[in-house]
Formats: sequence, structure tokens, C-alpha cells
Amino acid sequence: MLLFKQLNDKKMKHLKHIAGAGLIALLVAGCSKDKLDKLPQGEVSQETFWTTEKEARLALNACYNFVDGTSYNAWYNDGFADNAYCQYPWESNATAVSAGNINAATIDMGYDFTVITRCNNFLTNIGKVSMDEDLKKRYIAEARALRAYRYFLMSQYFGAMPLVTETAPDPSTLDISPKSQEELFSFITTELGESSTDLPESYPGGAGTEVGRVTRWAALALKARAHLYHGDWSDAAATAKLIMESNQFKLFRIDALTAEDMNDDYSGFVNFADDAAKTRFYKGLRSYEKQFWAANENNPEVILDAGYILNDEYYYSNGLQLLNPPAYLGGWSSIEPTQDLVDAYWEVDGTPFTPPSADTRAANFNSGDPNPAYYNEFKNRDTRLYASILFPGNPWNYGKISTVGYWDQDVTKTGYNFRKLVDPNYVVAWTSPQNFQLIRYAEVLLTFAEAQNEAVGPDSDVFAALNDIRDRVGMPAVDASLGKDALREVIRNERRIELAEEGFRYDDMRRWNLLNNMHDLHNINNQLVQERKWVEKYKLLPYPQAAVDRNPLLKDAQAAKGY
Repeated sequence: MLLFKQLNDKKMKHLKHIAGAGLIALLVAGCSKDKLDKLPQGEVSQETFWTTEKEARLALNACYNFVDGTSYNAWYNDGFADNAYCQYPWESNATAVSAGNINAATIDMGYDFTVITRCNNFLTNIGKVSMDEDLKKRYIAEARALRAYRYFLMSQYFGAMPLVTETAPDPSTLDISPKSQEELFSFITTELGESSTDLPESYPGGAGTEVGRVTRWAALALKARAHLYHGDWSDAAATAKLIMESNQFKLFRIDALTAEDMNDDYSGFVNFADDAAKTRFYKGLRSYEKQFWAANENNPEVILDAGYILNDEYYYSNGLQLLNPPAYLGGWSSIEPTQDLVDAYWEVDGTPFTPPSADTRAANFNSGDPNPAYYNEFKNRDTRLYASILFPGNPWNYGKISTVGYWDQDVTKTGYNFRKLVDPNYVVAWTSPQNFQLIRYAEVLLTFAEAQNEAVGPDSDVFAALNDIRDRVGMPAVDASLGKDALREVIRNERRIELAEEGFRYDDMRRWNLLNNMHDLHNINNQLVQERKWVEKYKLLPYPQAAVDRNPLLKDAQAAKGY
């Protein structure tokens, strides 16, 4: 079997490495009874496999197979919406979807039941294994939570889907009627809630208890997310509150600044009132960007992440060091911020930024020879703008990267690049070991703030959650006089910029009914980058045509979605 690559007892890097080809074949189907069918060496049968705790653990690890793919999809998710432009259609579906080139024959958003089949097979057969009963209960809870997570991700794209909870051949090949999104939601939240009670709060490390497995808090955070997306405000707030009151997590903050931390000169962009204000800014800048670096993986903000390893190019290393930076740093500019996202970052006082007109910006930029007025729109802005966006003039001198952002129009189509999620301590290549945070505590705070504001209004707990996020980056508190409606808009924008390029914007735009706000993309020079088209049916995406051909019972659900 294919075993772990560089697994240590502190962090489980890619649980899916455990499952080999023989195990996968076993998990999907049994062996033929034909006397001419010989079991290949290196494979095992259903009848002989489920005998030891180790074998159960290997089968469970195979259920984690989709986690790294979830992170890859999250990188591109903002490109489906108004936060980003993904210029290479061979890397993801974001280019086609954002342009409205959506049809069942060409788009497949991951309609795949492999992991669900593995989870079902595990849950069916784990009872055969003689092992510690408490450990067995935990393994069962992990499999249930992972199955619910996978169903949640797919139902977000496809809506109604077949719900299969027992061992079966690949459900995509069976004639199974899809369950409604409401039925799937009920299943998902029930599974996450019930499994959370049998999951530990954390893992100490070591075989079977690697850091990176689903915890009680990860299951509850996913449950809170599902309730939020469904508009169940009270349930979302209450579930998020459980995590907040656990005292298990806090926002990542650096305690002290180094000389290297101060290496970027922002005196031309920020008017520091005094040394204390300057220190507050730099601590906020470094706290926000460094939380995503490899040196700080498994920090107290992380609830669930996907693990990556060093120097496993194009396979199990993190690729954001290559996808995000511009060509002059050796990168591809695959995922680029839009002007809309750049404009969304607050003023330094926490109020909305009023951008210049597109024509004024283009005139000031002067085709790459900016006049002084051009830089005014980047002065005294939210700290996260400087930590997240490589805009023309933004200094970035850290680790192995040393640059002042400028526009390479041949490659960087919008005029901007993401600085966020790039660990500058690694060369610009697909070789970084930095983990990708699938759930972090900031999301939980934002979930609580939004849900609590909708459920009961802007009470002190809502402001406390938002101010914790702002304080981490050196930004002022939210205006405490805001009413429910005004605060809703603040929360939505706070969520947009805090979670940019982490996989949330597309889902948020759909649930807030903001897709009609999508418009054509233009660059700094006000030149067209991409024509974008959105219609109401795009809130759900089609099943791939191959799936409908295999399962005709999907045809009516496909038509109901408008495809």
C-alpha cells in the first residue's frame, strides 16, 4: 500500500496517502467469485481485510482523501465571484463560470461520490473489527463528519443530490432519486451534531491521533457554517458560541516585532500619529499575513486545515507560492484580485472607502507611469489591504522575496496580485509545506456576528466578535451606534476582506442574493479584462451530463435548476 510521505506525530499530512490502490479497489467493490478471477498480490478482500485496528485506521484515513482537493478548490472559489479573476481555464472552472459559460457538457464541479462510498463502506464494516470500543466510536464519528462535510460541499454546488448512507457501488452509476437540498441540509447538520459528541477536542499526535483529524470543534464549526448558509440564525449563533466559549481558540497575534518585520517602509502610505500607532500597524500587518505561513501552522486560530509537505512539487506541496505572485517574481498570476475587492478594504478609521472613478484612476495611473495622485487611493487604508494585495507601489521585502509591486500587464491582467497566503520564506514554486486553513477561528467569529445580529440585533457580543477581528489587525472598533441593517453591511464587508481567497465569497454572494452585482472586469487602465454574465439559475450549477446519462432520475432535478 501507498503509505504516508513524511508523516510526523505532530501533524497528519495528507491522510489519503495511507490508502493504496488495493485498499481503494476493496472499498469500492468486493471480489468476483469466478474461479478464474485471482486476487492480485498486494490486494486484500473484504472477507480478510476488516480484522485489526490498523486496517480500520487505514480505511478511515482513505476517507480524508478529498480534504486537499477542498483547499485547491477554495483557492479559486473567489474567482467564481467578484473578488478575483482566474485567468487560466485549465486550472479551474472559475474562468468559465464567471463568464457564464456554464453547461452540463463542459462543467463538472466535482460530482463525485468516491469519498462518500469509502465512508459508507467504513461505517458498514467497522463493526467487524475487534478493537477498543471507545476508539471505534471515535473512528465512526470521524467518518460520519467527513461524509457530512463532503455532502455539504457538493450540495452547495448542485443542490438536490442522491443521499446514500449504506455500502453501494458508486452512487453516480445508480438510478437513485435526488433528495432535496432541505433533506440534505437536515442530514448534514444532524450528522455533524451527533458525531461531534464522540469526537475529541484535540489530538496529541501519533498514529491514529495525528493533528489534522476532525475534532469536535471542526464538526461544530461546519455545522455552524451550514446553519448560517441556510439562514438558521439562532442555531448558527448558538453553535458558533459553543466554540467561542470553549477557550480552545484565539486569533493569531505576534507578540513582538523583529527588524525584518519592520523592513517594509509604509511611511508613504500610512500617516502614523506616533510610534505606538506605527507599532500597532506593523503588528497587525504581520499578525494577519503570518498566520498563514508554514512556521505558524497549527496556531491557536486553526480549527481544521489541509496539510502539505515540502518539496513535493505539483503533488502534495502547496502551490500558492506559484499561483499568486506575478511573473517578475517567477509566479503565474493565476488568481488575481479584482478592483472591486481592492475597493472593499476599509479606510484606516474603519469607514467605507470611496474609490475614484475608473476613468480618473486610469488617467492617474497613466499606463504604468503613475502620477502622485494615483497612490492616494492606497493611503491610510485597512491594514489587511497591505497584507493581502500586491498593488503597484506596495513594498514587500521579506524572506526570499524582495519587491515593490508594479504591474506586469502581459501576465497580471487586473493590475493586482494576491500577497495573502504566500509564504515568502519559500521560493516561488509549487514546493511549500504551508498548510491551508479550511476553518479558522475568525470565520467562527464572523458566523456568530452575522447570525446573532440577524437573530437578536446588534448586542454587545456581536460588537465584541467583530472588534476582536479588527483589533488583531490594528483597526479601530466598529461604531457601536450602528443599528441592525447598517451593521449587516459592515459584517458582510468585514467577512469579504477578512476571508478573501479562502473559499467563501461565491457562497456568500449566492446566499445574500448579490450575484446580480457581478459586472464586467476592467484593469487599472480601465481596459476590459473579462466579460461576465450571471443569471439567476447560476446560483446552482448543473450535474455533469455524464452523471445524468448514468442516472436518468437526475434529469428532472437538472431541468428544475434551469439546465
